[in-house]
Amino acid sequence: MKKLLLYLHKIRFKMFVIILACMLTVALSISLIAYRYITDLLTEKQMSQMKSYADRQFEQLERIMSDIRAPLGQLAGKLAETDQSSEAVKGVLRMYQYSVYPFSRGMYFIAPDYSIYETAQTTVLPDALMNQLFAGARSSWTSLQTYGPYQSENKGLVLTIAVTVYRGMDIQGILAADIDLLAINELITGMNPSPTTSTLLFNRDLQPILSSVKVRQDEYSGLFPQIQSFLLHNADGVLPLYNDHEEFVALFGGPNSQGWRLVSFVDKQDILAPVTRLRYYAIYLVLFFILLSLILSFLLARYIDGPISGLILQMRRIQKGNLGLRVQLKRKDEFRTLADSFNIMLDHIGELIDDKLRTEKLKKQYEFRALQAQINPHFLYNTLNSINALVDLKRTDEIAKVLHALVNLLEYSMGKGEALTSLEKELEGLRHYIYLQQIRYQHKFEVSIDVDEALLDCKIMKLTLQPILENAIFHGIRDKRRGEGHITVRGRLFNSRLVQLSVEDNGTGIAPERLAGLLDPLTPPPAAAGDIPHYSSMGLRNVHERLQLHFGEAYGLKIESAEGAGTIINITFPAVRGEQTDEQ
Repeated sequence: MKKLLLYLHKIRFKMFVIILACMLTVALSISLIAYRYITDLLTEKQMSQMKSYADRQFEQLERIMSDIRAPLGQLAGKLAETDQSSEAVKGVLRMYQYSVYPFSRGMYFIAPDYSIYETAQTTVLPDALMNQLFAGARSSWTSLQTYGPYQSENKGLVLTIAVTVYRGMDIQGILAADIDLLAINELITGMNPSPTTSTLLFNRDLQPILSSVKVRQDEYSGLFPQIQSFLLHNADGVLPLYNDHEEFVALFGGPNSQGWRLVSFVDKQDILAPVTRLRYYAIYLVLFFILLSLILSFLLARYIDGPISGLILQMRRIQKGNLGLRVQLKRKDEFRTLADSFNIMLDHIGELIDDKLRTEKLKKQYEFRALQAQINPHFLYNTLNSINALVDLKRTDEIAKVLHALVNLLEYSMGKGEALTSLEKELEGLRHYIYLQQIRYQHKFEVSIDVDEALLDCKIMKLTLQPILENAIFHGIRDKRRGEGHITVRGRLFNSRLVQLSVEDNGTGIAPERLAGLLDPLTPPPAAAGDIPHYSSMGLRNVHERLQLHFGEAYGLKIESAEGAGTIINITFPAVRGEQTDEQ
């Protein structure tokens, strides 16, 4: 869980999510816009096609009605000129019986007494229809009236078209023609070749005259009341229809000369059938875009995150101390500039570290020389006083030994300027120093040296033991009685790689507050009574810092002391053998 949370906070994951979201947003937006555009385009195309078919059907219907109206008007005029006898009426009808062919199912004349004159078959009209015809003739001067459709007993489904025959202002009768609606319906609906578009023609009473319905009966029964409702409110243009969660699109035409309205409607799913067929391809395309977005997002995130991860890795390695590493990028973009800047920064850091090391090395050299300069005059002064005392005591036979030891000690401490020497030579110089101090203090203390012979050829920093031993004499056992002071120098080799020396005394020990800052370069050590200014404390610290500078921070001095119980100073450094030297 923790690893998952860490990954979620990485820049690679954030970039991956952002790039993926952007690409998917663009792809889905384009898909949505394309879908809406195609949907609107198909709907507009279907509506345009429906309107084109409706206009053609309306024009054909008007042409049919005109072809019927004209001969009926002429025939009505001829009938008005006759004496209205049966033979005269039939003669006129016989002359014009084919004038409205092929849609006529017969023409006939209805006299005011409801007598029917015709040339062919016998027409049976309902009394209600005759009353309606004469009532319409009396109430309106309109030359053409339509009635139906209705089911005739002997003609089937017909539409009656009637013209009033006048003589002056008097109604002489009504000339009527029964029109075969099935023939007209076949002609009109044949002008709409669409297999999905339904057509309805409504009369003034909102009853369908013609119909070409291409939907299921249950769907039609739900749509018909909505269509009638729109017609009742004189709807016009494109309007939606709904039925059982399905949407239909209807085109309402304007009324013709007879007040008839043509309505065309189609299932919206049929309009969008091409889109539906393309839906599977669209799904595959969307899945492809999602996969492509995932791949591109991953590659882009890795392309950007790769150099950053490389820089972080290098920084972590450098943080562990490997300043020699450099970031190598073959790219030529901003990351290359960043890597070059990082490398330049490392170069500057390396130069600063080298400068710091050189400065520290020079500082230790000067401190070492200052230590020599401090030790020698003071030591010479004390040694000469010791020689003077020997002269006063008539012990002139020891003066030659003292001078010999002094010369050897000065030669060792001031000669050649080498930083490293063998432990054997360091101990030899230390023995000269011990001899001189014994002369000075009249053998008040004893010094024993217990060092493994395997250590004698190991390299040690010159003047490592002498300042420590002198510190033990001056601050530990100087005030003890003769024979009570003991100093022991030990040396052991651990694992053939580590040298550990120790200088132990049974002196007065070191107070805790003084011990805490004795080797700290930032803490000035408190001076003890009788100290030579900046001598012993600087000597111990100088030895400690020189060991660390030369061998590393893991090495140096470690002081163990308890007030009144003596002091042990441990010295550790790696076992270095051979002729390796380092010029001071």
